[in-house]
Amino acid sequence: MKPATAPASAAHDNARGLWFALLAPPAAWAVQGLLGWFFGERTCGAMTPASVRWTLFGISVLAFLVALAGISRGWSRWRARTTAHDVMATEAGDRVEFMALGGFLVSSVFAVAIFWGGLSSAFLFDCGHIR
Repeated sequence: MKPATAPASAAHDNARGLWFALLAPPAAWAVQGLLGWFFGERTCGAMTPASVRWTLFGISVLAFLVALAGISRGWSRWRARTTAHDVMATEAGDRVEFMALGGFLVSSVFAVAIFWGGLSSAFLFDCGHIR
């Protein structure tokens, strides 16, 4: 009974890793943006600029770690399935290889977006006033 369940469990873990690499970094980017607006609005009200800055920095670091985990999962799944030595030379002929490479690329793009989005916390110093 155990040998029959082991491949199904491995396939399920593989599918979760593929979906994680494709969906988690965009979700982390969206959460970073929404929480950035939520906490940024409180800069001069309920929170000080320094506390908002550190809160946004923490959110950005967590989102960036999620994107790095997506990069790692997509890359490792792609390397396990492909015979190509270069990303540009791959054919991505089956679903798993295609999703793994797509997850790697999507995670990479969103890691850059999260990094640049997180830079706003470094430049948040004072309460903004319209002249």
